[in-house]
Amino acid sequence: MKIVRIIAVVLLGATVLTACKKEARKNNTPTSEYYFIATMNGSAVNWEASTTGDSWAAGSSAELPNDQGEIYGQITALLTHYPGGHPQLGIEFKTFDKKADNDNAAGYFNSFVTTGPWAFSNTTDYAIGDKSVVITYLDVNGKQYDSTGSQTGSSINVISSTPTSGDAYNIDSGLKIKLTLNCTLYPVDGTGDPIKVTNGQGTVFLDNMILNF
Repeated sequence: MKIVRIIAVVLLGATVLTACKKEARKNNTPTSEYYFIATMNGSAVNWEASTTGDSWAAGSSAELPNDQGEIYGQITALLTHYPGGHPQLGIEFKTFDKKADNDNAAGYFNSFVTTGPWAFSNTTDYAIGDKSVVITYLDVNGKQYDSTGSQTGSSINVISSTPTSGDAYNIDSGLKIKLTLNCTLYPVDGTGDPIKVTNGQGTVFLDNMILNF
């Protein structure tokens, strides 16, 4: 089952969205609770969340099949530009696997995203026992990229992962994740040049969608 929390949040109104301003700040220092700054193919990006609902929104999407109470799959933290829905950056964490006899969904979720380096997955499939990430990106024209190609010299590091029960940016419980990122994004359709992401850093929100089951 695919769940896209960000769409539901948009329907609830601008006050429950996170958004970010695309224009770069001179000192490149974010002032928002949630943000992502980086250099992408030599061009600086600075996406910062606000509570006004204009331009950018933060949320989550998920693929979480339910096999007789065992919930597994991935949850992706998103930064999305509205109203068009792109550009969009996604940081997918997988593979969640909450067993049917585990009644502590919040505890399981909160402990899954550990601090330190994470491996890049070379597939979009889900393997029970695997803990890895996939970076996804939609450019301004809606062209899809992801990180499932070679990542020699790349890195993603979770600096902190803090449970949050909702704030001015998000009404749901989840994790506030601070991270750094350097990677290469490859066109999903196999045409065109890759995108090099360097000096990436940010704080994103990962919704605990396991609680929906």
